[in-house]
Amino acid sequence: MVKAEGILRLLIVDDSLTDADGVINALRSAGHAIRATREQTISAVEQLLAGHTWDLLICRDTEESASAPELINLLQRLDKDVPCLVLLSDEANKQNLFNCGAKDIIMYGDIQRLQFAVERELANLFDRRLARRNQRALRESEKRSQALLESSRDAVAYMHEGMHIYVNSAYLSLFRYDEVEDIDGLPILDMISMDDHAKFKSIFRQFSERADAKPETVEVQCVKSDGTVFKADIEFSHARVEGEDCTQVVIRDDLDNITSDEQLQLLRDHDLLTGLYTRLRFMDELETVVTNTAEGGSDAELLYIVLDGFQEIKENISLGASDVVLKNIAEVLRKQRQEGEILGRYSDQVFTIIIPSDRENEVDERAEIYRKAIDGYITVVDGKDILLSCSIGISRISESVSTGDVVLDHADKACMEAQKENTNSIERYRPETDNQRLSEASSEKWQDRLDDALKNDGFCMFFQPIVSLHGEEQEIYEVLLRLKNNEEDGELGYLAADEFIHHATRLELMGEIDKWVIRHALEKLVSHRKTHPKTRFFIKLSAQTICTHEYVDWLCTSLNAHNLEGNALAFEISETAAIENLEQTKAIISQLKKVGCEFGLEHFGSGIDFSQSLTELDVDYLKINGRFVENMAKDAENQAAVKAIIEMTKQAGKRCIAEFVSDANSLALLWRLGVDYAQGYYIHEPSKDLNYNFEDDDL
Repeated sequence: MVKAEGILRLLIVDDSLTDADGVINALRSAGHAIRATREQTISAVEQLLAGHTWDLLICRDTEESASAPELINLLQRLDKDVPCLVLLSDEANKQNLFNCGAKDIIMYGDIQRLQFAVERELANLFDRRLARRNQRALRESEKRSQALLESSRDAVAYMHEGMHIYVNSAYLSLFRYDEVEDIDGLPILDMISMDDHAKFKSIFRQFSERADAKPETVEVQCVKSDGTVFKADIEFSHARVEGEDCTQVVIRDDLDNITSDEQLQLLRDHDLLTGLYTRLRFMDELETVVTNTAEGGSDAELLYIVLDGFQEIKENISLGASDVVLKNIAEVLRKQRQEGEILGRYSDQVFTIIIPSDRENEVDERAEIYRKAIDGYITVVDGKDILLSCSIGISRISESVSTGDVVLDHADKACMEAQKENTNSIERYRPETDNQRLSEASSEKWQDRLDDALKNDGFCMFFQPIVSLHGEEQEIYEVLLRLKNNEEDGELGYLAADEFIHHATRLELMGEIDKWVIRHALEKLVSHRKTHPKTRFFIKLSAQTICTHEYVDWLCTSLNAHNLEGNALAFEISETAAIENLEQTKAIISQLKKVGCEFGLEHFGSGIDFSQSLTELDVDYLKINGRFVENMAKDAENQAAVKAIIEMTKQAGKRCIAEFVSDANSLALLWRLGVDYAQGYYIHEPSKDLNYNFEDDDL
């Protein structure tokens, strides 16, 4: 199934709903059945890419919050095989986009060229997917053949010109050899009694000279490695291994194999010391996950855990004691395991874990739990404390990963980087690209700057009133975050949130930033309520906070500490983030309402099918996407969109807020359309002071 159900899964990154619809209609007219999603920010695109399978990404050269180079870097970082087409609005931008990694750059409005490029890229994409499927099928076939050989009770070997090139476990056991290397390259005549050499050579020569010869059997005396002689039947047949002609040899002795199939499977699947999956069984599980991911399943991640300095520890204690340590470490890992996670002992001091999650922050948390569990383990051997630590490499299992070996190689490389940096640490594998290397310095700089802002109050809050047009009279301010200026920002006193939030999201700092805002907002609210007791704050929450289980408990503690009720606050989250984290959003809305808080959806109407938000989420407010409201008096299409959203909101029994009100005509239109609340620069600019006069609200 190269193309799921004939549906083209399209991700559009564009701030214009009209333009996105134009692209969709152009592709539908070419015969494609479209399932499209539109987004505007890097963080939202990253969530969509991580959690779903896409066939095509189309973006605009004018999109500042999610530029084409950033999007292509994101695709490379997540290891996603999704072709990216850039729609060009300005010919002058074309030169700068040639080296960004886009599959094509097309002038917006050139429908024929767009349709042609989409057909070409989809054909190439489906060819790549088909090739990966065929490779997986071939590997699966080879793996099954190998498994059959290894599990066979018959002793099986392959020979080339009379020399062993492969033997199975039963063959080794029959001749009492310990390792494959002991028999590799050994002539088969060395396994035959001298008395039967002439007989064996005669029959084998006659068989080898006839390419079409049927399988032939000879009865001879065989010799084990310890000199023991036994009678056996040797069957010859022609075969090919890795494209080379060879001879398959099957030896059956007169002794019964008393080991049951169940016992053989148990020995193959489970490590005798730790009880975890063996390397063979773990690789089977890993290949299954790789295949499922490539067939449209969710991404997963692999943890590659190496015990630091374990060889040195083994040298200082007995072999038996080191085995006890490994067994106990396996038990430590098993206790931390969550449902769905797959544990294995990959080698002596290496443990591997498959985590069925496509969210990097969740996997990072799981890796940290495992790291701490090992770091906290102490055992006593011969009166000495044995302290252990580990280094962990993480690699992503995505649709473009061809084999489990590739995933392991990536995780191993990440683990080596962790050991280079510092033992007892965690590193994630990232495919290196030129653009990524160029951005590393900037990323580190933002990490330092945002960390410093959190520690030293480098942020600042501004407040913008939300005023009633037809809704209940309230004194509401939206809390807006700013970052204090540094020398590189020029003369501006503060950076607006959209200039740094995407960096904070990528660095997974939004949870701490949200807490900073709430702590300082509560202090400000307590002070202001002494003279204005009805004042309430609207506060934005990030997707990272929505997915944090202990957030509501922390909020309740903070409210109690400031002697505030929950109804003093209303929280909002973007519509796209809410839909992408639907279950978590539902849960936190329910919890916040029990506390007394209200909840709203920001940028409502961003999604192509935004009616789902009204159906799924029990919110109190819907904030109309400001791009529809801004200058709506001059744009009939935006007016129609705003009117439709207001009508939907009223039918659902919600209250609607229009943001980005920028002129008197737009405000008058909103009044006539019946919007409940409005905010924007025309009404009042954001200010560090809570100085709006709600009682003199003559709009």
